[in-house]
Amino acid sequence: MRFAHYGALLCLFGWTAFRLLKLRHLEWVSQDEGRTALTLVAICAPLLSIALMLVSIAAMMGAPIASLDWPMIEAMIIGTEMGMAFLVRLALLIAGLCALLADRAGRQATLIAAMCFAGALLTLSWSGHAAATEGGLGLFHRLNNGVHLLATSLWLGAICWFLMLTVKAHRQPDLIPALPLLRVMHAFAPLGVGLVAAAALTGVINAQLIFGLENSVAVLTTPYGILLVAKVILVGMMLAFGAQNAAIGRWEVLDQRHETAEPHTALLRLRRSLAGELLLAGGVIGLVAVLGTMSPMMPMMM
Repeated sequence: MRFAHYGALLCLFGWTAFRLLKLRHLEWVSQDEGRTALTLVAICAPLLSIALMLVSIAAMMGAPIASLDWPMIEAMIIGTEMGMAFLVRLALLIAGLCALLADRAGRQATLIAAMCFAGALLTLSWSGHAAATEGGLGLFHRLNNGVHLLATSLWLGAICWFLMLTVKAHRQPDLIPALPLLRVMHAFAPLGVGLVAAAALTGVINAQLIFGLENSVAVLTTPYGILLVAKVILVGMMLAFGAQNAAIGRWEVLDQRHETAEPHTALLRLRRSLAGELLLAGGVIGLVAVLGTMSPMMPMMM
């Protein structure tokens, strides 16, 4: 459930924000492109958030979900920071969904939805390891984690958009021109590098705030450390796929011989590379969902 919840929130902001940042001026990208799937995810996200909150309350109370009554639920929601973050998140998700449904073809509605989804994503920093840090350092931890989430979400949104457009360009070349798409992907490289750098830097800071980098050797012998290493490996593989995507786009754009050629081979290679990168991203989100429930410290270090 945490995996589905994280994935939904990351995709909602990443998809809408990347559409506004890089694709809104492209005539060959329809305003309704992918809107049905986006709306479906936006409908599921509040339901997932409610279900996850109920499961979390039941776990904290050590009771089955069916035995929870309203006073117990109200006390946990109103009386805890996690509960207040849930209320804000739920309100923002509903507002974002309403914005999407209010004006199906308007860019203004998409901008409002993106802002709501960004806020909903940031509320995740008010739970888990970031919420355990107190005082001014705790606020910094939450803000740092928020930047990490936003950068990661935009990266994921770019992967999803490019994969969908690449598949469509390969299957329906009359609707999505291949070379302009490759130019857009090539132009994304500086932003992509910036997003990766932001995610990496904030990730290192998060590690320092959670367990202290000086304790890395001890932490790596714990289940938490093993899963963290697995996450880093998957992210490294994603970077390799991203570098391959950039190389393919750069070759096709800079080689003038391709101006009159149909770059079907490049599109096919990009489809496979982007699909592999997205699959790895799913693995990273799954590991993050599990890591958020675990303690990085060994018993003797606690």
